Amino acid sequence: MDTGIVLRLRRIWKHDRAVIIPFDHGQYGGVPEGLEHPEKLTEEIASTPADAVLVTPGMLRQIAPFLGSLGVILRLDGAFTKYTPVAGDYETVCSVTDALRMGADAGIVFTFVGTDFDAASLSRLGTVAQEAERSGFPLISEVLAPSLLNNHFERKVFKATSGGSPDDETTTVARIAAEHGAGIVKTRYSGSVKGFRRTVETCGAKVVVAGGPTSGDKNDDGLLKLAYDSVQAGAAGVVFGRSVWQRPRMKALIRALCAIVHEGASVSSAAKLLR
Repeated sequence: MDTGIVLRLRRIWKHDRAVIIPFDHGQYGGVPEGLEHPEKLTEEIASTPADAVLVTPGMLRQIAPFLGSLGVILRLDGAFTKYTPVAGDYETVCSVTDALRMGADAGIVFTFVGTDFDAASLSRLGTVAQEAERSGFPLISEVLAPSLLNNHFERKVFKATSGGSPDDETTTVARIAAEHGAGIVKTRYSGSVKGFRRTVETCGAKVVVAGGPTSGDKNDDGLLKLAYDSVQAGAAGVVFGRSVWQRPRMKALIRALCAIVHEGASVSSAAKLLR
């Protein structure tokens, strides 16, 4: 592995597994509840054991003075918003060169598998992956089972497709992303430790688990269980956003998640940190 990639990943994976807090949601939806003051949010996250944040280029300029020791994953694509009438592929909005200039430790692109435009999306992933490899820059592909796309974007703009069970779909799309050059894959937990362990073991890249509307994260205990099951399945970390910063006890929740992800704590043990 390129030295640059190794050293940059160390800034995010300070432990065997990472807790990453994304707040790139404004790029798609404007100002979600909890993201009204990103500088304050960043400062609060930086006071916890969380490892990194995932943000857009515009947001990184705004929060840079408040990052502390947090690693930075930069969203490199976008241009599809809640107002877009017809689903389409994301487009590159930040090059690898610019991401490096801004000081990012890794980049992330969305990859749409199982859509009418998956060939273009996978081609874009491959092109960015090659550029990132040449530059010693870690690249993450965010890829979901096709049947979860409408749920993820909370709009019925994608054709309802399914490639089998959630386990099979997730295993397939994760491997496809790795085959196209992603060094890390961000995807949703498929629902069973055994099934997701197969995803992790056959992917060919690090796998981190995203939160989302149907990920079992409707309450604190559910989110902790999701993190615990992800760790048991061998995931390299979790990437939880709204389910963290829309909670009233955000910092305590992050500490509980870190106990599970960093230290292998049980759900019941980690839950004590919320009391």
